[in-house]
Amino acid sequence: MLDSVSGHTSDCLVFMPARNCEMYAADAIRSLARQSFDGIHVLYVDDASQDRTGEIARHYLQELFPGRHSYIRNETQFGKSRNVWEHLRPRAGEFEFIAILDADDQLADVAILEKMSRRYQAGKDVVWTNFFTDRGHQGKNCALDPRRSPREQRWSTSHFFSFRAALLPPIPESYFKDDAGDWFMGACDVALALPVLDQTRNYDFLPDLAYRYTMTNPLSLHNSTPAVNEVTSKLQLKNSNMVFSKPPLPLLKHEDTPVTDAPTSPAPAARPAPRSTDQIWQDQAATLLFNRYPGLLAAKAVAVGAELEPLQLLSLSQSLERMPGPVLFIGPARTAALVSALVAGHPECTLTCLLDGESEAPALRAQLHLSGLAKKVSILPTTRARVQMDGKECSFPASAVLAGADPFSVVIVDARGEENEDVFAILALPALSEHIVETGFHFCTLTSSSALAERVVKRIGELTVGLQHCLGGIGGTGIVTFPAQQG
Repeated sequence: MLDSVSGHTSDCLVFMPARNCEMYAADAIRSLARQSFDGIHVLYVDDASQDRTGEIARHYLQELFPGRHSYIRNETQFGKSRNVWEHLRPRAGEFEFIAILDADDQLADVAILEKMSRRYQAGKDVVWTNFFTDRGHQGKNCALDPRRSPREQRWSTSHFFSFRAALLPPIPESYFKDDAGDWFMGACDVALALPVLDQTRNYDFLPDLAYRYTMTNPLSLHNSTPAVNEVTSKLQLKNSNMVFSKPPLPLLKHEDTPVTDAPTSPAPAARPAPRSTDQIWQDQAATLLFNRYPGLLAAKAVAVGAELEPLQLLSLSQSLERMPGPVLFIGPARTAALVSALVAGHPECTLTCLLDGESEAPALRAQLHLSGLAKKVSILPTTRARVQMDGKECSFPASAVLAGADPFSVVIVDARGEENEDVFAILALPALSEHIVETGFHFCTLTSSSALAERVVKRIGELTVGLQHCLGGIGGTGIVTFPAQQG
């Protein structure tokens, strides 16, 4: 059965193979819908599920990806390798790149497809990330040596894996089958990735923990068949050995003409490219931060998807130095974890985090527990309300739970990724004004672009008086607002 929506102009085809994962189907699709990248078309294949997987998936696909999805149901089980051949391969020519999201897993970084898209625009052919599991383990993905065949290196490209769509059609059918000519039913990710990697050395590894792998699914292959270890079954190991033993496909140039494979002997060391001035500044800032705030590394290790560069963190730490006292944070848990590491380095500072009670507050509690940074942090779960301004809406945290709290000398608002980010950033200052000290404060707003920051400052200037704004005041981005008379 096929529900197909045509006429799309998406850049990325997200392939979601599913079988008997009704407990996870909704969360997987929701995680994809949160992506900041708009050019997505979902190919969802229900591989003869015997539960409500298909029903749930169709509901959320129609709700969250109207006109941007194709739903297929197999009446008999194919397995992922055959689904790649039968259903994914025929659609490869319609897209720039393909990404693989198993229907019982989730994307943890809301910007990861946008990051991948930029790599493909820059000319890369294969891009993958690192991952973590629902048991708290971190994956061991890493970069590959482009001077050697990927078949001579350990498996390091599992989740989140993506590749230029043009690399799929050249793969022969036999590469998706075992030595007996049957479709692979284990190690299917390896069976797809290795022949893709064979064809190019123009790939890129993103170290982001962007993918949440559901290790505890009792129906996953590593749990439902005899195991080698907690993540690999005997069938997967057997099939993986068969995949690695196949001859590599020809290495292709961008114009798809065969070339000689890269030498396996070490090439002469290339002279390292000179570092940019910006990178030198970032390196110096990182050194200062790690010496002063030892908890930053622990926070970064658990704050999946946190995107604050050293200069940004250094700028925020300077606000804590200049305005010691209670600190308020509003935004995602991943940013809050890094801010908590900064606050831990200032004995006179305490941190209150106003977070969504259903998702962000529990996430931050877990991150602070693992990183050992919970001592000076108060987490206030709250709900969100729809607020309008200038004809646009956003969802803003209700601040009633702050009643009775000491006024804050530093407020940090991470507006990046919020719906109508400019409205969210503009509303934050007046919404929190009664909870800010009167004699002096720093109101720090993280924005995703300088142009947006300029719009925010202009509108705040129309709504308030007596304030001064430093555009680019957070490591070259964002805004720091403070009383004009403040030195």
